[in-house]
Amino acid sequence: MSFARPLGAAAASGTFPSAVPEAFWKSLGYFNLSRLILAGVLLVAIGMYGDSRVFGATDPALFYRVCIAYFFLALVFAWALGKIRTTFPVHLAVHAVTDMVVIALLVHASGGIRSGLGILILMPLAAAASVSGGRTSLFYAALATFALFAENTYWVVQYEIGWTDYFPVGLLAAGCFTVALVTNRLAKRLIANEDLVRKRSADLRNQIEINRLVVRDMPSGVLVVDVAGTIRLANPEAERLLGQVGVHGRDLATLAPALAAAGFGWRDAGASGRAQLEIAGRSVHVRLLNAAGGADGTLVMFLEDASKLKVQAQQVKLAALGRLTANIAHEIRNPLSAIGHASALLAEETVALPHTVRLTRIIADNTARLDRIVQEVLQLNQRDRAVAEKFSLVAFLLAFVDQVSQTEKIPREAFSLRLPAAAFVYFDRQHLHRILWNLVSNAWRHCRQSSASIRIEVVVAGDQLIELLVIDDGDGVGDEHAGKLFEPFFTTESRGTGLGLYIARELAEANRASLDFIPLPERSGRAHAQPGGSGAAFRLMIEGHV
Repeated sequence: MSFARPLGAAAASGTFPSAVPEAFWKSLGYFNLSRLILAGVLLVAIGMYGDSRVFGATDPALFYRVCIAYFFLALVFAWALGKIRTTFPVHLAVHAVTDMVVIALLVHASGGIRSGLGILILMPLAAAASVSGGRTSLFYAALATFALFAENTYWVVQYEIGWTDYFPVGLLAAGCFTVALVTNRLAKRLIANEDLVRKRSADLRNQIEINRLVVRDMPSGVLVVDVAGTIRLANPEAERLLGQVGVHGRDLATLAPALAAAGFGWRDAGASGRAQLEIAGRSVHVRLLNAAGGADGTLVMFLEDASKLKVQAQQVKLAALGRLTANIAHEIRNPLSAIGHASALLAEETVALPHTVRLTRIIADNTARLDRIVQEVLQLNQRDRAVAEKFSLVAFLLAFVDQVSQTEKIPREAFSLRLPAAAFVYFDRQHLHRILWNLVSNAWRHCRQSSASIRIEVVVAGDQLIELLVIDDGDGVGDEHAGKLFEPFFTTESRGTGLGLYIARELAEANRASLDFIPLPERSGRAHAQPGGSGAAFRLMIEGHV
């Protein structure tokens, strides 16, 4: 809670708002403690100097009774501060008036202003001015001045002595106003500074929390290492690249000697650096900024997975290629349709000429192939339009097999399905249909085309993961081709486009799934593995549940 607001309001109107800072109540408690100590000291002083009349020279009985009352009033005030939290100005006014009346009585019992006890009135006055408004503090100063002049006037009227004491009383009264004003101004400045520090501290805490969240979620690894080589900060990506979890407080040279050597070398040279290092079996691109590290020699390093950068660069290239080929495909479709239509008309007019029939058939076949390539190129743009929904995978696969059997003229007995009782996935229906159509078409072209040549299996791979497999009983994929299956325009057939598997993987990734080729020997542990390890298997990992 801001201290500047209550003090500012008090300075303007002389009153306090209803919400008073807790620090004001604590200050009032400390002032009451000083009051308790003062009363105790005076009681002890009476016992020590009672005969010499240092305290209570004029009326020692009154001095003693006032000290006793002052001590017990301090105890009552301490209880009230803990139990009765009424309006703060009421507590402050009662405390201040009590102090001034008591001190005035003590001065009177000790012989007036000449006793020197009048200086005690500055203590409660400073205390009241530090937690009150400007006008209120001046009111307490005026009240103290009135008490001092009234006490001295009593001696003048009653005993006709003390005329010369008006001057020191006036000086003390001037001191009361000075103390009230100076204390109030200093307290106001201190409270304003405290409020500013509190606001700046809150801003700093918010900024630290924002920085922590930003660093935690950064795609690049962030590593902060002190001058001794101890890791002071590492976000989750940095821990993944280091191959360790919980690296805070550990020695960098122990975890990654090459990284530590490079970082400290750059720091000693006082220059930023870049390097590509092998860390935990990964190729990592390391970037160091501000190698001097400031006065304490702290290192700030950024780590990026080189393979991820390569994939990102490839995706940018492929995206540009996709846009280019899509534009070209749109320009090709119209003349391609004209060529096909003209070829059909030419075939009808030249039925009697065998060589012309053969040439028109070649034109028609290649026109159809070009049209198929154009259609597949246009499907590259569907990646960014995935609309995932939850549906039953078992029902979808049963309907898909019936449809592909009728459309592609594949016998229904060529399919072997191994499905659970129920399985639900989150996927774009059209995308899944296109992926399976490509996989099944490839499987039918390369399998033995007999009963159960194409197997479709659904396996629960985890609480939120479904494994969908398409397996054929063909000759399999050679090692020289296995790594190129998903590359665009790679094909081993003269009539193929080389885009089917590439598009299938792109559509899978658009739905947060993964499509991979699995050599069948890796699945030999299953009871239904293909004998001899022949054939090919493609695995689609999808988010879902049973």
